Amino acid sequence: MTKPENFPVFLKGIHIQGFKSFADAVKLELGQGLSVIVGPNGSGKSNVADAVRWVLGEQSAKSLRGSKMEDVIFSGSTQRRPVGMAEVSLIFDNTTGIFPLDFRELTITRRVYRDGEGQYLINKAACRLKDIQELFMDTGAGKEGFSIIGQGRVEEILTLKSEERRSLIEEAAGITKYRSRKREALKRLDATTLNLERINDIVQEIEGQLTPLAAQAQVAEQSLALMQEQKRLEILGVVQDISEVKQKLLKAGQDFGNLQASALEAQATVGLKEAQSLQLKDELQGLDTLLQQKQERVFQSEQALNSLKHDQNLRKERFNYFDEQTDRLTQEINGDEERVKLLQERIKTLVAKQAILNHTVEETRRKVADQEQKLSGIRENTLAKDIEGLKADLFQALTEQANCSNELTGTRHTLASLEQDIFRIEQEQELKNKENESLLATSADQERELNQLVIQAQATEKEELEHRAELNKLKALGIERAKDLQKQRTLSDQARARLHALQSLEDSLEGYQRGVREVMLAKKKGLKDCQGLCGTVADLITVEEKYELAVETALGAGMQNVIAENEHSAKRAIAYLKAHQLGRVTFLPLDVIQGNRMSVSKVVAQDEGYIGLAVDLITYNNSYLPAMEFLLGRIVVVTDMEAATRIARASGYKLRIVTFEGDQVYPGGSLSGGSIQRKGGNLLGRSREIETLRISLGKMEKDLTQKERECLANDQRLREQQEILESLGLKLRNQQELQVKLRAQHENVLSQLRRLAGDLLGLRQRCKEAITQKDELTLRLTSLTESMGTAERTSADLREAYNHRESEAKIVAEEIETYTEKLTQEKIQLAKWEQELTQCMEQLSQERKGVRESELNLAEKKQRKADIEQTRWSVEQELESLSQQLAKHSKAQENQQYELMQSRQAREGLSSRVLELDQELHSIRQEARTLEQRLHAHEIRVVRWETECEAALNRLSEEFSLTWEEGMLYQTDEDRTVLWKRVQEIKRQIEELGPINQAAIEEYPKILKRREFMLAQQEDLIEANQTLRQLISELDKTMSERFTESFKAVNEAFQEVFKELFDGGHAELQLVDPELILETGVEIIAQPPGKKPQLLSLLSGGERALTAIAILFALLRVKPSPFCILDEIEASLDDANVQRFAQYIHRLSHSTQFIVVSHRKGTMESADVLYGITMEESGVSKLLSVKLDGRGERPESA
Repeated sequence: MTKPENFPVFLKGIHIQGFKSFADAVKLELGQGLSVIVGPNGSGKSNVADAVRWVLGEQSAKSLRGSKMEDVIFSGSTQRRPVGMAEVSLIFDNTTGIFPLDFRELTITRRVYRDGEGQYLINKAACRLKDIQELFMDTGAGKEGFSIIGQGRVEEILTLKSEERRSLIEEAAGITKYRSRKREALKRLDATTLNLERINDIVQEIEGQLTPLAAQAQVAEQSLALMQEQKRLEILGVVQDISEVKQKLLKAGQDFGNLQASALEAQATVGLKEAQSLQLKDELQGLDTLLQQKQERVFQSEQALNSLKHDQNLRKERFNYFDEQTDRLTQEINGDEERVKLLQERIKTLVAKQAILNHTVEETRRKVADQEQKLSGIRENTLAKDIEGLKADLFQALTEQANCSNELTGTRHTLASLEQDIFRIEQEQELKNKENESLLATSADQERELNQLVIQAQATEKEELEHRAELNKLKALGIERAKDLQKQRTLSDQARARLHALQSLEDSLEGYQRGVREVMLAKKKGLKDCQGLCGTVADLITVEEKYELAVETALGAGMQNVIAENEHSAKRAIAYLKAHQLGRVTFLPLDVIQGNRMSVSKVVAQDEGYIGLAVDLITYNNSYLPAMEFLLGRIVVVTDMEAATRIARASGYKLRIVTFEGDQVYPGGSLSGGSIQRKGGNLLGRSREIETLRISLGKMEKDLTQKERECLANDQRLREQQEILESLGLKLRNQQELQVKLRAQHENVLSQLRRLAGDLLGLRQRCKEAITQKDELTLRLTSLTESMGTAERTSADLREAYNHRESEAKIVAEEIETYTEKLTQEKIQLAKWEQELTQCMEQLSQERKGVRESELNLAEKKQRKADIEQTRWSVEQELESLSQQLAKHSKAQENQQYELMQSRQAREGLSSRVLELDQELHSIRQEARTLEQRLHAHEIRVVRWETECEAALNRLSEEFSLTWEEGMLYQTDEDRTVLWKRVQEIKRQIEELGPINQAAIEEYPKILKRREFMLAQQEDLIEANQTLRQLISELDKTMSERFTESFKAVNEAFQEVFKELFDGGHAELQLVDPELILETGVEIIAQPPGKKPQLLSLLSGGERALTAIAILFALLRVKPSPFCILDEIEASLDDANVQRFAQYIHRLSHSTQFIVVSHRKGTMESADVLYGITMEESGVSKLLSVKLDGRGERPESA
């Protein structure tokens, strides 16, 4: 069996404990080549693939062949108890840096407990599922890729329709995310289109309302002018009515029973309407509170939106900063690449020079050999031989001298160059060290400042949370206090209105007959004729509230009797009344009035229902005793009607008896009783109520002032808290901005420090090598200097001997000298060329070393650039996420604005209803007051006309806000009939105008403003619609291009894999409708060897399965994975096809790590490592491993 070539193992091991049938800890140590997991059916071998899928983040229990996630935990067997936790770990090799983490080995772990709690870990450090998903992103591994292929994928390909089969190509093309974006864009487009249609409908509706509303507003203004004229004429009519009524004050009255019933009914209606009004006002207050809450939510939403925009701006700044860094590194990389190219050119030049020098050296050596051969004949002569010996020795000495001189010159030159290099390196080191120290100091300062900023930001956040909690408390307290204040104001206003009404009644003596009012007003004015009057009976007595109704009933009309000091005073008042025709009054002169107090029998006094005589139940000045006894001295007050009838029988029906409820028993046995509608302004209780109201109102005013102060103080604290929060928010944002900027600056400094560390390390190494070389050259220079001196002395001695011998044999010597000098010159030249060749080789070595250093520096900068680009990509992802959050918050804010608008509209509607009800209540109250006035006027003829006059005056005051004196200014001599006809004409004109929409005057400008707003919204939606359509078009284009490219690549790979698996034949993928690239289906056409092309569905079962496997391998080739787990995908193949399948994946295992779950013999024979899964113990899987080497086997227990 052929062993695979060495390649980095990606998945080094799988550790399983408590997962499904693996109750005990199991470790699969994976290596190079093909690993096969075998075992009988039901032994749990597929649980290994499920374990890997589970660790990689699978969240579907169904995909793991379970019903819920707890099913993956070992549930026990007949001999074992269930375990409480399942844990699986995958160990990955990261020496190639496929994962963006600084670890050579990476362990991914997932745990789950029976209570549902789970954990993800990376190298035993807790993390999120998202971290693991991002870790495997773009690695080709992961649960979404083709790293795990089960038999279900084969079945899926066989059963999918052509339209569904395109999803495989889409998965390989990676366009799923684009489809998701398109679906989201289509949803947004539908929503935008729907909103645009709504806006169009609203605009059309508003356009339809504008014209009729303008006409209605014009009609309403005409109606308003007519009604004002009608009001003027009606005032004239009222003034004339008052004048006529004043002439009819002596006319007789008539029965007022019907009027009394109407008045009672009107009062009941008023009570009902008041209750309705209070209920609607409570609802209005509730709506105000809800409106305030919604406004607060809108404000908070705007703050969140602004915060997101601020974060987006910060990310953009960081993104731009990384762009600048990338550009700078790109420029540096380009400069380094140019330097490498320049060095490589110099190397090429030196290599060429070296070749030339090698050729020159060889040529010179050949010439030296020729010269030496020519001298060989001359050396046979003894003298010649001696001279030749001296010549040779001299030549050798001169050669050594020349070599030493050349080498000495080269060494000195090289030594000077090295000293300059060392000096430059040391200078560069010094600069780099200074820069490093500066950067270290800057980094430390930045870290300290960053830590301080983090602490300050945390403190600011904590302070902000505290102040926000305080703000929420203050808001809740403010709402509660506002409610209390509004309630207190309502009560205070009601009490003040009641007091004002009662005081007005009291001041105008409302409820008294005309004569009584006139004489009492005359007394107040100081008229002499009325100065002897003490006051009315009702004013001069005080009654407890519980006795009021009884005493009021007992007094009857006697309450309006006027007590006079003496008979003379009474006569003068009567004369005044007669003289001015002001009505009649009953006077009680104290000097002549006789009290008539009766004695109560013992039987009556002992009755449990007996209270006392009426005169004893009131408080008054003792001087008024005769008058009080005259009125109340013979009237008995009891608790109820039962006591009254009982006491009446006991007294022989001789007493007048009154109950607390106002029922009466008269002497003789007649009874009077029933319900009594007591008016708020009853004469007896009015003064008491006024005093009570004054006291209550004073207390209410104090409480109101206190509550207003509390509300103002709370509002002030609320504003202070809001200002503090705004200040803290600004401070926190500034701190966060500073943190982001400082982190970016700190990261830049750290990057520079890493670069400097690499540069300094290179410089130190270069300096060390240069110093070592310098020391060697210095020693060599000393040695060469000594050798040079020795060679010079030797050559001088030999030259002297040579000159001496030369004089003996000039002829021979001249010839020898000629050849010797030529030979010497050639050898000197040879030594020069050899020295130059040596220097060229050394320079070539230095240049190559410079290229290596430049390439290392270039690689480091490219790595830094890649790191920055990765960080830039992360920032870009954050920007995209922020954009999505901004869109989501913007949509939420629009919804909140819409809800706020609806609440405001609801409040306006409810406010209109309250206003209408108040107007109706006002009208009903006016009607009730008119009825009461008419009822009072009909008691007697004079009172009837007087009340009518007062009703007219009230109308003048209430309807037209005019006094009688002011109304007299309107009086003219116009005929009443003419006035009436003119009023009727105006009414007819108003009727001709038709239904009047008074609100149109205010609604028309509001509708215009709303139309402008809606048109602006319409433009925004049209623009958004166009933007979304453009986005969808771009997504369609991108998906079409990626799908077309991936389809072509998968088709080509499928054709190649099909031929390999079928040992020939042809197959291809075809698009059903190439014109519709985004929807077209994908058909599989296969032609096994010796057969005609046909669809996948027409092939035999084995051919179909092998074709499906070929497609999966083609997809895996287009979208490769560092490791691949195959779970019994060849189960349906026959033995021959299994052999081809096994041979194919064995070839692939040279570049991709395969773990195959199988029980087929052919697959097992191809394995490099076999793992056996058995169930020696029922329900518990156990692992055995066998490493195969040729035919040798070594079983291991895992």
